[in-house]
Parts: sequence; structure tokens; C-alpha cells
Amino acid sequence: MKENKVLIRNGLVYDPINNIEGEIKDILIESGKIIDKFSNNKNINEIDARGKTVIPAAIDIHTHVASQQVNWARLIGVNNEKFKEIWQGLTLEKIARDYISMGYTFILEANVFPSLAKQTIFNFQQIPVLDKAMLLNISNFWPLELEYQRNKTTDMAVFLSDLLEKTYGFGFKVYNPFENEMWDLKELREDLSAQGRLYNFSALDVYENVVKCIETMGLPHSAHVHIEGYESGIGKKNLLTVLEKVNSLNISPSQKTKSTIKRDQILHIAHANTYAPDGKNEELIQFLNNNPNYSINLSFVGFNQINPLITSDRRSINQLITLNSLDPTNKLITSAVEFEGDSFVTLRQISKKNFNDCIIWANAIDLALNVSNKSQICFSLNYPNYGNITNIPEILTWLTSEKARNDFMEGMNEKFLKASIVQNMKNSLNFSEAISLTRISPAKSLGIADVKGNLGRGADADINIIDLNVQEVEISKDYNKLRNAFSNIAYVIKSGEVVKKQNEVDLDMQGSIFWAQGKVESSEKSLIMSKKKEFYQKYSSFFYDSLQVSVDNNLLRKIE
Repeated sequence: MKENKVLIRNGLVYDPINNIEGEIKDILIESGKIIDKFSNNKNINEIDARGKTVIPAAIDIHTHVASQQVNWARLIGVNNEKFKEIWQGLTLEKIARDYISMGYTFILEANVFPSLAKQTIFNFQQIPVLDKAMLLNISNFWPLELEYQRNKTTDMAVFLSDLLEKTYGFGFKVYNPFENEMWDLKELREDLSAQGRLYNFSALDVYENVVKCIETMGLPHSAHVHIEGYESGIGKKNLLTVLEKVNSLNISPSQKTKSTIKRDQILHIAHANTYAPDGKNEELIQFLNNNPNYSINLSFVGFNQINPLITSDRRSINQLITLNSLDPTNKLITSAVEFEGDSFVTLRQISKKNFNDCIIWANAIDLALNVSNKSQICFSLNYPNYGNITNIPEILTWLTSEKARNDFMEGMNEKFLKASIVQNMKNSLNFSEAISLTRISPAKSLGIADVKGNLGRGADADINIIDLNVQEVEISKDYNKLRNAFSNIAYVIKSGEVVKKQNEVDLDMQGSIFWAQGKVESSEKSLIMSKKKEFYQKYSSFFYDSLQVSVDNNLLRKIE
């Protein structure tokens, strides 16, 4: 199924990033790129897309598929029959097959400690077809103590740029900053502005310095943040506190790559629907509508019979333990990685009968429908924490059809049904907005919209052809046709090669590992790095240079 030249004829094209909203067009592909004209007319493979809809391939901006924690989830689930049935071992091949079947060609592993990057890169090399990238978690990173304390942005940028080059990371994650200073996992910080016991800076100082540093470096993606206290009452307070702090910095996005389509945000908020357990999202919606320099991803809930929970948030784990929300038959694995952070893995059930689970489900829909600028919203599942990839076709119907939402809500928690505002929401997304959430918005937020989420000239030829003419179907009423079309996408094309045709999936090709380094100018780079290496030599069980990852250069794709 490999073609060097491909001509997709007569498809109904939706390409929002190029302002194409349902036009009959031909798309030409050569050497993995979308082009205007073939170099010659020989050996052109034609795909007749008449009566079908052509859209960019999907992008997952927040997933957990390639880390030590995923291995722990596999270990915990090995004797769990529901886990084996639903997740089929969470094997890398199964993960890749499901993503491709649902139209995805790019995924971002969202939480990797620098010392464990080798594990992630090793897994990336075993995941076929998909392009991959990872975020390094630097929230509890002791080597940055002085930079956080003294606001030494340039020194921090020099070090982090070198760290990205060593590990082939794409960007950075902030996650409960320096909470693991407390070795007792039950000790929780109550105030983000309070200084630590050992450090003369606060969690808010970490958020501020990371945002400044990333904009100094000009990385493709902004700071990507997980606010402590998600799924709990303090989460909303912490989220609004961080937003107020970052907003007060008056920083503008400063992506320094060659891309002509730059990201708009300085901060990307992970699983934004999990911070309002009261179901009230008005403050966040208003903030986003008034501040275009922020983006979010939403963790849509699939209500699977069992879900792995992969997290570094000790507050969330403590709450689950306190509320006896964890099945005692499922093990909980906890760890603290040397001067980098906490890790937790267990299994849990997210149920339509549970009030809190229903609220998280509704919050995602509320935010998706009521944030005005859809380019600020990215679709996610926080896979596998809240849903399975195969849930996506049904989730798309909730976003595009009031009837689909109301039909699905049958049998939900009674208290939730009495209080939920979703039942009264008459608005829904149109088709173009729905594919923007899954394709265009994540591409823009990641700073790669020149090549992904884009059907324009020069973009990667990553394309979906769905067996549905969306202009002939009223998807808000006949939502089953939309669900069926995305349940079995007719064609998935990756870099110009057909990797899925109807029910047949081809896993022979290998995707790229995207990475970035940023641009930092400093005459003291050698001195800065020598001090960092000395820090590792004094305080770490391994040398800094041992972080260097070995990988086939042919798999690497640097975003410059």
C-alpha cells in the first residue's frame, strides 16, 4: 500500500487552517508532501473520493503511551479480566493500530522525567507509523533550584536547550511544582504562593520562570501545565491563581521556528475540564474568551469499564484513597524519581452512576461548546486515563448533536441529571469546528501547523478520507452516520502512504520523532553547563552526560 504519487480526486475538502469549508477539490501528493503540481505524470495512484469528505489527520496533544508508568499499568492489569478485554495489554502495537484506525498520525507523550527519556525513546522506536514527541517534566527538577530562586532565565534556557538536545524532547511540562519536596506522600501543599521548606521560591515562581524561559527559547510549544488538585475542590482555585499570575507577566508568544503559522498561546492547560468538580466553568470560559494567548486540552470521558490511571499528582491519589474510590483489588504503584518527581499508577472505574465522573464528562462538553475561539481548545482523552481511542466516534457525536448528548445521558447519576446544565445546551459544534478540535487546534498549539493539521502546499500528506458527504447529512439529527463514518475511516494516509484502507491497517512504516531545541544566545554557555554537570556529579547517582539518548538519526525530525 505504498505510493510515491497520489491523486485524491473529487473529495469534499475541509481544511479550516486554509479557510476551506467544504469545497470539491483534488489533492496532489508527492514524496510525502502535499503539492500543487506533479513533477511528471507517471505512476500516479488515484483515489476517487467522490461522495466522501477529506480532512487532515488527527493529532493527540496529551497522551500517556510511552513511559515507565505505562509498563506499570500493564503489570497491574495482567490478571484483571476487564483490563485484558478492553485494553488488550496496552501493547504498543495495539495503541498504534487504534490511533491509526481513528485517523491519528501524531501523538504527544505528555509527561516524561528527563532521567527516563531513554525508556520513552525506546518505546517510540517500537510504535509504528505514528509521528511522536515528548514533554519533559521539570516541575520538581532540583538542578533548576537556583534558576527558579533567582529568576535566571537565560541560564535556565541554556541548560534546558542542552537537555532537549540530549534527550530529544520537544518541550516542557509543569506538574505540581516542588510538591515532592515533602517525602511523605500524604503531605499536601495548601498555598501555591508559599515558599518551600528547603527552597526560597514558590510553586508560582516555577510557573513564572518556565513560561519566561520557554518564550526566551522560542520553542514550538508553550509551557504545558497540569495544575495540582485536579478532580478536587482546590483545583479551580489553583488554576485561577496560576492564570492570574501568568497573565500579570504581560508576556507575548515568541515562537522562533521557521513555521509561518505560529502558536498563539503562552500557556497550555492540560485536562481543563477536571478543575471544576462543582460543574461551574464560567470563570475559566470567561478568562479564555478574554485572553487568546491561552489554550487548553479537554479530557473527554469514555466511561470504559476500567481505566488505567497514570499520574504524578499526589493530591489526586490521596483524594482517591481518602474517599475509598480505589478498588482494593487493584494495586497502587507509587514512586519518587531522584530529584525529578512522583509517579503513581493504578486502575479505576469511571462510571455513569458516579456524580463526580459525570461532572467531568459534562465540563468537557461545556468548555468545548462555550469557549468562543475553537482554536484555543484541543480534543484529548488524557489517554488512557479518561477514555479509549475507540471512544472518539461517539464523543464526536456529543459535540455535534444535542440529541446524541441527551440520548447518551440516559441512565446517568440522578443527582447529576437534576443539576447538569448540559441538558439545556442547545448549541453544538458544526463539522468544521469538530475537526478543528481534533486536528487544527493541536497542530497550532504545538507550533507545527505548517506541516500538520494542514492540507496546504508543503504540509505533510497526513490525510483522512471518511465515507460520508457531510453536506448531505444533518449530523445534529442523524448523528449515527457521523459515528459510523469515523468508526471505520475509509482511508488514512500518512506521509503520502495509505496506512489504512477500510478495515485493513498497514503497520510496516515507521514515523518520526519530533524534537526541538530552541534558540538561546549566551556567551557563558560553557560555564553554565559545567556548573550543571558539577551539580549532577555532586548530588546525583548518575552523570549528566549519561542522559544522552541513542537513536537512529533517520527517525529524528528537528523542528527549527
